[in-house]
Amino acid sequence: MRIRMLPGWIVLGVAAAGAAAQAADGLAAPGAKATLSVDYLYESAGQKRSEGLYDPYTWRVKRSANLVAELAAQPATAMPTLQAIDAVQMAELQGKAGKAQAVTTQMAPMMAGVEKIMAKCGDDEACISRETQKMGFAMQGTPELATAMNAKKDAQELARPGTPRYQAWRATAQKGGYLIDESVHISVTDPICTSRPRHRCTRDEVRKGGGEITPPAGARNGAAAAASASAVELDASKNTLTVALPVPLFPLPYTETITSDEPEGTHDTPTPKGPQPRLLRFRVNAAGAVSHDKPFTLPLKGGWRSQSGEQVVMLKGEFGDAGKLTVRWRFSVQ
Repeated sequence: MRIRMLPGWIVLGVAAAGAAAQAADGLAAPGAKATLSVDYLYESAGQKRSEGLYDPYTWRVKRSANLVAELAAQPATAMPTLQAIDAVQMAELQGKAGKAQAVTTQMAPMMAGVEKIMAKCGDDEACISRETQKMGFAMQGTPELATAMNAKKDAQELARPGTPRYQAWRATAQKGGYLIDESVHISVTDPICTSRPRHRCTRDEVRKGGGEITPPAGARNGAAAAASASAVELDASKNTLTVALPVPLFPLPYTETITSDEPEGTHDTPTPKGPQPRLLRFRVNAAGAVSHDKPFTLPLKGGWRSQSGEQVVMLKGEFGDAGKLTVRWRFSVQ
């Protein structure tokens, strides 16, 4: 059975009208560009003493990551794609599901007749037209036809899109840089150090790294995976913005150099000599994970095309792994 296609100029006109309507409603035209940038700054500094182990253990840690995701506007929708639907929307979906099942049941007799026609006629259009007319004449004035017509109206109602309320912005690319600058000084009072000055051993650890944030060599779809974590969604009805921030998804390389006068055998694993390559998992939330567990939603402040915010999170851990993480972000439509 052939399906008549609308002329291309009509389709383009409808699309342009839809884009204009979205712009008129305050939403962006599909494909519009924006950026979502975020600065992560982690800092930790302190000193601890422990009789028989270290006196003192002093550390200073600074880790930063700066990312910018390029976003493109998606067509406005009646339902959210980045956030959970609310109770009213859930009830609406359940109602539509029930109505759809009723339409399927009401249309069953007519669809069975159509299937018989297709089985009999195959691709013979003349046969299909003739048998369809016969079925139509046979059903005139019958309850089955009235039921089918009512079901058709219900189906058209179900197919009608709801009022556009949400607009999602999806990442198309992401770039960023990072810096790692850490130092640890340890004074060891273990008896094994009695031959050292002041009967102590010293150990200094320096960790440094920085540069562009790139996926590790051989990572499958690495750049796309990193960018996919970034997104924004506007709720034009509630005047809220839901944000999924960019993250340093992959471990960041740095160099660790340890100098010590500790005697051989102090550690089960010998202290490596000279600079050593290492990898750091950059934590971005209170749970200590490298990605956010879910987006956050906040009320708009002024026009939605330019929003920003700051969060301060205290990370738990031992020594340099316990500190303050400051997160500053900005969403800007071009």
